[in-house]
Order: sequence, then structure tokens, then C-alpha cells
Amino acid sequence: MDCSDSEAKSDENVEATSSVPLSDYAKKLDQRVTKRCEDKIAAIGIDPVLLEGKHFEPDCLPPVEATDILSYLVLETSYYTQKQFKAFRSLEAYKQMVSGFIASVEGHIVANKFVVLAKVRHSQRMNDSLIPIWIITEREGTIISAHCLGCKAGLAESCSHIASVLFYLEACTKINGRFS
Repeated sequence: MDCSDSEAKSDENVEATSSVPLSDYAKKLDQRVTKRCEDKIAAIGIDPVLLEGKHFEPDCLPPVEATDILSYLVLETSYYTQKQFKAFRSLEAYKQMVSGFIASVEGHIVANKFVVLAKVRHSQRMNDSLIPIWIITEREGTIISAHCLGCKAGLAESCSHIASVLFYLEACTKINGRFS
């Protein structure tokens, strides 16, 4: 599937105002965390939570490669600590991905960036409701930002839920042969 056909439609969703539209979830966060959310979503101009269900498709996913995952989870700098994530434990999320923890993954292009919405099972409480996450990437697969709406580690942008979806995206890239 070529996602570029829907790109013109998706740009209509991006508002040109300086304030980024936020979901109720983001508005209820601590002020510092809300500010970080605004910074993360500035690349597309709208909170990805508000986009749920709008022209998202399972085949419209970014070409994420292993180096993108390594760069994001290990080498990226944490907004909160100003140190490298070094989230080596999140690299173990590959096991969650192959074990079926990911319930759904859909993507769309907004403001020339891929926006991925996914739902993931809890790693400790399998019967709890699914955890929504979002990821924003460049067109070539470089991960710009991510957020997990279901765990404290997700606020740190590198939890196992996010990592498992990144591994899913990488697997899709390998299967479909879409390398940048």
C-alpha cells in the first residue's frame, strides 16, 4: 500500500496555530510532562491520540530498521535526566513482540511524518485493558518520539511497550523489504 495517496488528506488534520491540540489524557498530566508532550508532538502539530481512527491503516507503517531502534532506545538523550536512555532492558521487548503482546498497529502520514498508533498487552497483567501507545517517525524510519499512555516508564519514552512495537515495525520492514 502506498501511503502517499492519503497524505494530502492527513495534512488537513494539522492545525497551523502555535498551540498544539492536546487530548484529555495529555491535559491531565503534570505540567512538565504536558509540556514535554507538546514538544514531542510539535513535529506533526496535533496529539496522536486525537487522530485515532482517522485514515489509519495496518499497511501504512514506517521502514524502521534495527539501527533506528538502537539509536532511539540506547543512544537518545532522556528529556528528564539529560542522559542517554541506555534502555538496554527495553531491547528485551523483542520477546514480547514474538509472544503476541501487540494487539494492533496502524499508521498514517501526518505533516510528512509517519504516525503509528498501537495497542499492547500489559506484560504483568494480561487481563487488563490494552495499553495505547503512539510513535512518530521520519519518512525514512528515524524515530522522532514515542509515548505510552499506560505506564510510568512510558513517560520516560522508552518502556517495553514502545520497544515491542518498534520491533514489530522492524519485522514488518524486513518482511516487506522496505529499507530506506
